[in-house]
Amino acid sequence: MIQLLDRARQSASLLLATLFLISLSTFSQAQDFVWSPDFPVGSSIPDISAQDQDGNVQTFDDLVGEKGLLFMLSRSFDW
Repeated sequence: MIQLLDRARQSASLLLATLFLISLSTFSQAQDFVWSPDFPVGSSIPDISAQDQDGNVQTFDDLVGEKGLLFMLSRSFDW
């Protein structure tokens, strides 16, 4: 009975170690991901227009101020 428990513990330890090593390899692969190779940092923004809350069409040039514009897109996990 004791030998059976020892083997079960060894198998569980081996399984946990294997899962840990697999999880490390997925993290290293995720760091190599390139979000958008066709839109590198510093490139010009494409023409964008949309209606504001009052129904007026706004363009990027309409919104840019003297010091620029912070334009942030965020994809939600709650779609």
